[in-house]
Amino acid sequence: MLDDTPRKLLRIIFQFRYHFRRMPNIKELRRLSGRRPAEIIKGFKALAAERYILWESSAPIETAVIIEGWERNVPYRTIHRLREAYRAPGVDLT
Repeated sequence: MLDDTPRKLLRIIFQFRYHFRRMPNIKELRRLSGRRPAEIIKGFKALAAERYILWESSAPIETAVIIEGWERNVPYRTIHRLREAYRAPGVDLT
């Protein structure tokens, strides 16, 4: 599982690429994520290490290529487990 900053950056670059047909630059990522440039670069390095993106740390951010746009192996709860988790005594959710 990814930490907060890499996860947020992955979602931002995936949606930005889909919407604008280009990768965001560091200023746009700073505005959209609320993170400092050093945190953004650290997040990109984490994404590259986990093979979510292809990117050389010596290259500009805009040259990154998205391999996978969503996080892998995230445990999603089923509706049944959600019902059990949020069931109040005496309340029927069916």
